[in-house]
Amino acid sequence: DEEIEGGESTFIDAHAVAEEFKSRHPQEFETLVRVPATFQKNHVDREFPVRLFYKRPHISVNYDNEVNAVFWSPPFEGPLTVRPEDVDAYYTAYAKMRELMLSPEMSNKYGLRFRLQQGDLICFNNRRMLHGREAFKSHNGERHLQGCYNTIDDFLNTYRVYA
Repeated sequence: DEEIEGGESTFIDAHAVAEEFKSRHPQEFETLVRVPATFQKNHVDREFPVRLFYKRPHISVNYDNEVNAVFWSPPFEGPLTVRPEDVDAYYTAYAKMRELMLSPEMSNKYGLRFRLQQGDLICFNNRRMLHGREAFKSHNGERHLQGCYNTIDDFLNTYRVYA
């Protein structure tokens, strides 16, 4: 809508940033692989209520220690509930990862920024790509973004059956 100012979509390859983090800060990387964060969505007053609460580390790795998922969603983080000896290490690692994730260097190297147009569709792996939108200002225009989520297992199953 031409009545909207701003609102560019932003994306960054979180796997690539996490691999950079591993090479620059190996001890902090291991902390974010080991110590579970709390994630929550508690919205019972919405049209489609949701109450999700789970704990998992921010970074998941495979058998070869390669990043295979990143869980980074500050708006949905809940209270940290870990052993006392892990608290300082967690917050130190979290701050370093956040700083790297938001750095212009990583944005330039692994990021995208563009404005979606009416009717555009974008599909991405939510465990690999972090996404957001810049602030926007409406001059009587309309802006609508519809999300749709699918599990990687369902996606891979469909691909394997029909490929």
